[in-house]
Amino acid sequence: MTSAPQRMTRRESQEETRRRLIESAISLFAGHGVRATSLVAVAENAGFSRGAVHGNFSDKDELAAEVVQFIVEDLGPELTRALHSPGSANDRLAAYISTHIDYCRREPTRAAAIIAAVGYLSRPAAAAASHGQPYGQRAAESVTDLVTLFEDGQRRGEMRDFDPTTMALSLRSVLDAAVPTHPGIEKHEIVALFDHATRVEEITS
Repeated sequence: MTSAPQRMTRRESQEETRRRLIESAISLFAGHGVRATSLVAVAENAGFSRGAVHGNFSDKDELAAEVVQFIVEDLGPELTRALHSPGSANDRLAAYISTHIDYCRREPTRAAAIIAAVGYLSRPAAAAASHGQPYGQRAAESVTDLVTLFEDGQRRGEMRDFDPTTMALSLRSVLDAAVPTHPGIEKHEIVALFDHATRVEEITS
């Protein structure tokens, strides 16, 4: 005799509703953009009435910010593991780049959605309301992580002398903008580009 399925608690039900709404928004933001997506459409696409989305998010800005946070939290641990993987600083840099590109290829909808949401949150009204703060904070942390990697590589003599912050910002610009919008981009070319830009040149006799 099989036991009856366990009912979700009220909190679990609320969390599940919120997750489904965010997943719905990701799909619609990726396909149509944020401006063209209404909160009603997000609710209906998730199988809810419009009251569900208004009960969970104050406005579209908050929903867009939650979409960004959801995707960042999904990708973040993978990037952290890459940064702390075995090997030289250049090996870890290659792992970081590969992990980001692989994620964008594996989750093209999420990659497209975060670009749409970040662009929407970059407008003055959203910035003034600090709706873009979660992504901005994570982006700053990501740059700091890369700066730490580059500084470690320079201390070890594995990387040449360059400004770590400039290099970190350059890499994040490529990964955040070029990679998601160009799914056919060659991963090994990006890895080779930044490996060449950072590696100590070998002296040949």
